[in-house]
Amino acid sequence: MVKKFLFDTWYGALVALASVSAVLLGAIVADGYLGVRGNIAWNVLSFSLFLAWIAACVTLLAAIFVSLFRRRWLRALLQVLLGGLLLGGFLVAFMMACVLGTLFGPSEDHFADELAIPAELEADIVVPGDHAGSPFDSADVYDDDFARVVFAALKKEGGDDPTVTCDLSALSELVHSRRDDLMAYLARHPGWWLHEDCGRLCATRRWRNKGVWNHPLHGNYSGNTTKHDFAQDFDVWQKTTYFQTRTTIGFLFSPFGRDRGAECGPISTASADVAKGNLESFRSGVRFGDKDFCVEVIEESPTRERRITNAALAFLKDEFQSLTNLPPDTIVRGPDEFTLRNGMQPGIYNLVLRINPGEPGLVYLKAFEATKGTRLSEGRLKGASNERIGWSNDPEEKFLYENEFTIYEGDWGKPYAARIEVWFCPDSGRTERKLMERVCKIEGWMR
Repeated sequence: MVKKFLFDTWYGALVALASVSAVLLGAIVADGYLGVRGNIAWNVLSFSLFLAWIAACVTLLAAIFVSLFRRRWLRALLQVLLGGLLLGGFLVAFMMACVLGTLFGPSEDHFADELAIPAELEADIVVPGDHAGSPFDSADVYDDDFARVVFAALKKEGGDDPTVTCDLSALSELVHSRRDDLMAYLARHPGWWLHEDCGRLCATRRWRNKGVWNHPLHGNYSGNTTKHDFAQDFDVWQKTTYFQTRTTIGFLFSPFGRDRGAECGPISTASADVAKGNLESFRSGVRFGDKDFCVEVIEESPTRERRITNAALAFLKDEFQSLTNLPPDTIVRGPDEFTLRNGMQPGIYNLVLRINPGEPGLVYLKAFEATKGTRLSEGRLKGASNERIGWSNDPEEKFLYENEFTIYEGDWGKPYAARIEVWFCPDSGRTERKLMERVCKIEGWMR
């Protein structure tokens, strides 16, 4: 009976696909409206619905094949036309459901409605400090060598030639012959954020903002080369001074969830594929390397000439000639440090640590509501907060951990106490251990 309904009639498979599509769309709207995204049980349900939708599509294709095999041409044509209309309508409804669920549904999850910070915690609770600096700051706030090289390049008048020249032979030699030395250098250097993204090891360049190393989301630095003078036309100033850039090294691929390998060899000259970006600027992303590593430089700037890209690649050429040119603040002697700062919105935080795990491994965060022990942002926090940092046998030597993370439970204006735990996973395979913890006053992020 089921086989006849699904395959031997012209409407069975369509009914199955329409039914699963309606349930899936309802789940998307409910996800945004109820604010349950990130809940493991809900993710399993959503994924199951998606698999059911794929199965319904396959069933429709099988029904069309049966009709064609039996030479029922009119039925097959009807199934193709109605199936195409249904799938097209589903795509439109899917986009609308995402918008409705995310924008028009209430973003409050009411997690913190009944929570209060206990009086016994108020004396020692960590209150986040001011934001370390905006990624939209102008050049004068950055004081590390890499940022200075970028801004020096932007001060030169740009032309129309998008040629990029690269010599990463020193880095290539390190990757293939001295990988352990390279990883130790990237972990120790405060200007490199060595982390794992979607299972990929990558190093993203940090900039130092008024003496504080910090990186914005995904390492994309945006801003203006000069401060705005009120005598200047704002639109003209924006278009002529705006930039955005990111420099990363991926092992094997470019980072942040993309399977993109190197387009050009480690020693090569190429013409960057330049496209129009924001504010009438020009955007490009070039990748150099081989099968084992990929250096990617993203640039958006007012001219077609790739001034930032060439400057960044030239800096890397010089940097990896020697692994001894570490900045003075690579190691700080003294006790452990824990500095929590507000991010760009409530619920987003920047954490700076000075610690020494005593061996190579991965540092990451766990978070719990302090009074009931509820795990916070369990499905996301480790991936967002992990970093491989420096270490030594001298416990007085402290190395930088710096990361931006988001707590999704709770609403703006409803602070509560959360225990932020710093965990370490050794490369040796020994049991993970907790390095430190602090109780902090936080809010949840709202869409």
